[in-house]
Amino acid sequence: MYEYLDGKGYTADFGLRYVWVASISAMDHFVSELVIEKAIEQYANGLPLTPKMLNEGIPFDAALKIKNASSTQTVVEFKNAVENMVRYRTFQKADDVADGLAFVWGQKNKWKKISEAIGTTSESAKGVLNGIAYRRDVIVHNADYNSATGALYDCSLQDAKRAISHVSAVVGAIDGLVS
Repeated sequence: MYEYLDGKGYTADFGLRYVWVASISAMDHFVSELVIEKAIEQYANGLPLTPKMLNEGIPFDAALKIKNASSTQTVVEFKNAVENMVRYRTFQKADDVADGLAFVWGQKNKWKKISEAIGTTSESAKGVLNGIAYRRDVIVHNADYNSATGALYDCSLQDAKRAISHVSAVVGAIDGLVS
């Protein structure tokens, strides 16, 4: 669509901007679902839970439901508690992603492992992801306008492709390392 409209004298920058919003949102959702899935797997199979998971607080009613449930219902109640725990958290920036993964992945240097899997340094992997997430925030909260100048930030097809590529690589690495 972008290339079609661009060649006809129209602009489709909105489509490119959507890339930042959609890719970061997809990664956020992926991390949330991964935490839920892996936590249930660990709990249901009697595997050790991570220190972060064990130290996470849950409402008393959720704890009582888990305690008083049958063995199969216990897994359902645990799942509900984990879903409620991650529901309103965001996993969009590098530190937030690592923090979310800590619920189910005991690896100490998460970004070292992720960056090795995508062939870059930890600083670069985190910096690029944070830049993509920051741009997503500017698009969502400021319509991608520069507050100081009032001008719309430039948006190119190459930038959008790089954003998609990096987020996809990060998600693929996490999936391979944690799953």
